[in-house]
Amino acid sequence: MKRALTSAIAVLMSALTLTACSSSDGFSDSEKISAKYPRSKDISVTYNYADGALEPPGSYNDFANSAGEFSLKLFRAYGSGKESFAFSPASTVLQLSMLCNAASPEVRSDITNALGGTLSTDELNACCSYFKSRMESVSKEGGADWANVRLDGAMLVDDSIEVKTSFLSTAGNFYGYDIFRCDLDSENAEKKLNGYLKDYTQSSGIKFSESDALGIVSASEIKDGWLDLYADSDVNDGVFKGSSGDRKTSFLTSNESALKTERSVGIVKYTADNPLKLVLAAPKGGESFDEYVKGFDYNELSALLGSLDITKKATAVIPEFTVERNSAAKPLSGAVKSSGLSSLLESQKSLSTLSYTTPAALSEMYEVEPEFKLSRSGINAKEESKAEKSGVVKTNETICFDKPFIFLLIDNESNLPVTMGIYR
Repeated sequence: MKRALTSAIAVLMSALTLTACSSSDGFSDSEKISAKYPRSKDISVTYNYADGALEPPGSYNDFANSAGEFSLKLFRAYGSGKESFAFSPASTVLQLSMLCNAASPEVRSDITNALGGTLSTDELNACCSYFKSRMESVSKEGGADWANVRLDGAMLVDDSIEVKTSFLSTAGNFYGYDIFRCDLDSENAEKKLNGYLKDYTQSSGIKFSESDALGIVSASEIKDGWLDLYADSDVNDGVFKGSSGDRKTSFLTSNESALKTERSVGIVKYTADNPLKLVLAAPKGGESFDEYVKGFDYNELSALLGSLDITKKATAVIPEFTVERNSAAKPLSGAVKSSGLSSLLESQKSLSTLSYTTPAALSEMYEVEPEFKLSRSGINAKEESKAEKSGVVKTNETICFDKPFIFLLIDNESNLPVTMGIYR
C-alpha cells in the first residue's frame, strides 16, 4: 500500500512538473534553449567581473568611445519631440552586440563600426561582458542589500529556426541573455513573454505575427542611495517651470561639482554602492531646450565631463521627480535606423549566420523603459535615508534645475550612459 501511494505521488508530482513547464504563463524548460550553455569561468576569454576579471580588455577605451557616441545618437533619435522619458542606451548596445554574432557580414560590419570602430566581434563581446558584469556585480560587494543594477534581456526565436550551438554558447559566455525558441505566432507567446517580464511590467504589449521569426527585448533597473545624503533642512518646496506649465515640487540642495561648456551647465552627484554618477545638464544662455537636445551629442557630453573639477563646488538645487515606467515595450527600430544601423532591420537575411538551415531576420528590437525616481534617498531608493545634519556650505555659484533638463546615470569607469532621459 505504501509503495503504491509513493508511486501515485510520484506520478502526480511528475504531472504537475510537466504542467508547470508547459504553462501558458511562462516559457517551458525545453523552450529556454540557452539554459544548456552557462558562461565559462575563463576570465581571459570572457572578462567577466563577477568571476574575477578586475581589469577591462585592452580594447575597452575604443569600445567606450564608440558605444558612447552611438548612445548619444540613440538619445537624440529616441527623444526627439518627446515629453519626459527614460531609456537605457547601454541595453541597446548590449542587444546589438549580441546580435552581431549572428549577423551577415554586411550587418556585422555595420554594428562593429558603430560600437567599436576597428574592434572585432570577439573584442566587442569581451568589452560588453566586462561592462555588463561589472555594472551588475559591484553593488553586491557590500553596502545596501537592495542596491543593484539589472540589465536583463531575452531573445525570442520562432521554432522553425534551429539556432547554432556556437551562438548559444557565445550568448551565455558574454551576455547572459535568455534565449527562447517557441511558436511566436501562438496565442500563448505574448502571455509567456509577459510572465518572463513580470518584474518590469504586467503587459509588455509585444505581439508577434505569422511573419515574425525573431525578436529581442531588454529591461533594466537601477536602485541606489546617495553617497552624500540630504538632511531635512536641505529639502524645500519650490516651483518647477515645466514645458506644460508650473508645478510645485520639493527641491534638494547640496554642494556638488559643477560642469560647464559654452552651451551647457551641469552638476555631478555620486551614488553610494554602484559605480555610477548622476549628471544633470541644461542649456546655458538663451538657447531653447528642444534645440539644446538636438545638439546634445557625445562631444558635448565629453566636454561636460572633462570640465569636472572636484576641488570646486557649487550649490546645486535639483527637484525630486519621477519618470514612470511605460508598461508597453517601446520598439527601437526607428531610433536604431536613425542612428546609422538600418541594415540590421531592413535586410531579410540580417541574421544569416544564426542558423545552419534557415536564414533569419530580426523582426524588432524592444525595450521596457526603466522607471526613474529621483528622491532625497537616491535613485529608485527602496529605503528612506537622510543625514542628521546638513553639510551644505555657502558657495560662489548656485545651479538651479527648475526648468527642463537632461539626466544621465553614467558608469564611472567608461563614461557610458547606462540610463538617460529628459525631464520636462
